[in-house]
Amino acid sequence: MARLFWLTVMAAFVAALLAGASWAVALSAVGTLLGSPPPEMGNQSTTFLWQGAPQLPGHPRVWRYAFGPTVIPGAPTVRIYVTPLGQVVATEPADLAERVKALHPY
Repeated sequence: MARLFWLTVMAAFVAALLAGASWAVALSAVGTLLGSPPPEMGNQSTTFLWQGAPQLPGHPRVWRYAFGPTVIPGAPTVRIYVTPLGQVVATEPADLAERVKALHPY
């Protein structure tokens, strides 16, 4: 019984490490998209959509980073969808990268 408990604890620890690494890679992708220094993005919430993102084609499992209110012109709220491996799948608004570049002319 002790061995089963130990294996369960170790499996939970490994799962927590993998989830933390996935979150860190996804956050790095968001940081790359927003540039340096990032614009004022307001409040942030992060959610892992385990059941998949219904608004995306194929309903992939993604991290959803939501920000608001932002200073980005025409985008009071922003959502960025990133795969667990760090690939940006979609943004709301769709032209977020161009809007951020307009804030950073250099």
